[in-house]
Formats: sequence, C-alpha cells, structure tokens
Amino acid sequence: MTLSNVERRLICLLALLLVLGACGKQEIETEQRVRSVKTLVISDLASAQARKFPGTIEAVDSSRISFEVDGIIAGINVDVGAQFKKGDVLAVLDTKPFELNVESAKATLSRASAQLAEKKSAFEREQRIQAEDSGATTQRAVDQARAAYESQIQNVSYNRSQLDLAERNLTNTELRAPFDGTVAARFVEASEVAARGQHILEVYAEGAMQISVSVPEQIIDKVKTGVEGTVVLANRPDEPYVATVSEVGSAAISANAFPVKALIVNADERVRPGMTAELELNFVAEGQPTGYLIPLQALLPGVEGDDRSVFLYDAATSTLRKTAVSTRGIQGNRVIVTQGVSPGDVLVVAGVPFLADGQEVRLMTTSGSGE
Repeated sequence: MTLSNVERRLICLLALLLVLGACGKQEIETEQRVRSVKTLVISDLASAQARKFPGTIEAVDSSRISFEVDGIIAGINVDVGAQFKKGDVLAVLDTKPFELNVESAKATLSRASAQLAEKKSAFEREQRIQAEDSGATTQRAVDQARAAYESQIQNVSYNRSQLDLAERNLTNTELRAPFDGTVAARFVEASEVAARGQHILEVYAEGAMQISVSVPEQIIDKVKTGVEGTVVLANRPDEPYVATVSEVGSAAISANAFPVKALIVNADERVRPGMTAELELNFVAEGQPTGYLIPLQALLPGVEGDDRSVFLYDAATSTLRKTAVSTRGIQGNRVIVTQGVSPGDVLVVAGVPFLADGQEVRLMTTSGSGE
C-alpha cells in the first residue's frame, strides 16, 4: 500500500505534535517539582498569660564618644546614619596649638639635654681632679657636682615625659571610631569649643540588637534571664522577631517599674536603634510544661498510637525536615506541642499530606503562629 504525499505530511505533523506535547508536559512537571508551601514561625505559648511591654530598640554595643583634650572642633567627618570602620577619623580638633606645644616641649628637652652634658662633664672633672690630687679639690665640691648632675638627669626625664604628653595630646586631636558601626546622634558642630569628655557623637556597633522595656513591679518576679518572647516593630507588626531576656534590673526606676532588656535573636538590617517596638512575654502557669500552639492541619498522623510529626523548613537548604513531636491536647483550634519544636522554627501549615522529608520547597508566606 502506497501512501500519498498528503498522508505522509499528516503523519509527520501528528508525530511532531506528539513530541511537542511530551516536551511541554516534561517542562510543566519540572516547573512543578519545587512546591510552594505556606508556613508560620513558632512563637505562641499554650496555657500562658501574654503580657506586652512597649519599648525602644537599641544596640547591644553603643557608646557616646568624646575627645580626651580641650580644643576647637575643626571638622566632623560623619553625619547621623553614616557607617564607619574601626579606626576611621570621625572628628578632628584644630591641631595648631598642640603642634606648638610639641615644638616647645622639644626645645625645652633639647636645652635640658645640653645642660645634662655640662653637669656630667663638671662632675667627671671633679672626680678626676680628686683622683689625681686630693688636695686640689674638696669632697664637698665633688658631692655638689654629683648632686647637680643627678638633678639634671631627673630634669631631662621630666622634660622627656612632657614631650611625650604633648605628642599624645596632638594624637588625641583625632577622634577615631572604637569599632565598626553607625552614627546614631551628633551633639556638636564645627568651630565649637569642645571640652575634654564632652559628648561629640553617639555610635553603635553593627550586629546585635536588643529591646529595652520597663516591667511593673507586680510581675517582675516572673521575668528571668533566658525567658523567651517576641518583638514586634511598630512599622512591621506582622513580622515578629524572636527575643530572649538578657538583663533584669535589680532596682526600680520611674513609676515602680524595673528595666529589662531582651536580645533579639534573629535581628536583621531592618532592626535599627531608636525604633519603637513591643516585647511580648508569655508566663506559663506553675507546674505546667511549656507547650507551643500550632494549627491542627500542620500535624501528620503517626503510624503508632499517638505519635505525631510536622514538617519544619530548613532555610540553609530550602528543604523540609520531618520532625517528631509530642502533644498534650488542644486549645481552641490549635494543638499544644510540648516537644519537638522551638521558638523561631518555621513550620509548614498547609498541604502536609502531599509533602516528603527532604523535599525542596520555596516559601509562600511566613507569619507568626498567633493566627
């Protein structure tokens, strides 16, 4: 049976369509291989009383820096918000008076050194005369020459220390950065007279951030170092940060409240000193094991008894980690997990039956666990 040209063309077209369809299906499957998952950050304590305290973000390492000498400010090299490296010159004083002091100290030391040479020569001459002819001089003359020589040694030492001090003061006309950081505040302008110890700039080190709050005396006994909580910035209320109480004041300040500081564990570049924020602490009832609230749909049923597991997101590998958890009941529409999760863990909360341990995924949304 011989195929016509039209039939051959139809067969080739059909084969081409089948090949293109298979390729398209393969591309779709490849694109769908990385699944998007909805997540939340573990934070809410079960059976706990939540208390919120307004506060201010501050750097863990901050300093108000000043000159060690008096002088007229010749220039300030940074503005508020400027970043700098350790050792950078942030401000300078007029160096002319200090340079003159150095020159004066050098001249004084030079004269003292010349006089020392003369005193030494006179003393050695008296010693030589006494050795050659004891009657040509007296012991008193020798002693006086020795005393004058030793006194001039001390004078030279003093003048050398004065030169060192003048050179040190000249060096201190430069205000250098004590660490890598950012300028938080500026208190003076160029041409002003700066006294020794007067605050010139406030700077803070890049990196660790904390929130400073005041806790009423009625509940200060419940606040301990190591207690975990969350920090919410006023400009981003839907993105909580994990925090740990790092300092608890031993004495009340204003309004019978105690100063408390909490280190922000996962602070990023958006957390800056001076921002308004709120620290939330959860106080668990005495004798009650700590538990965290997660949505019921985040649980995978176990194969034996009451065993349960969840999927946690590993940001380092963008994969899922199947994690066994222990539970102790339900609060509202959420289950109480007592073991297996920690504050700050990123938990998958939707579509868990269709996921697998080690599967690569991408985040759809991340929120706090208080839904």
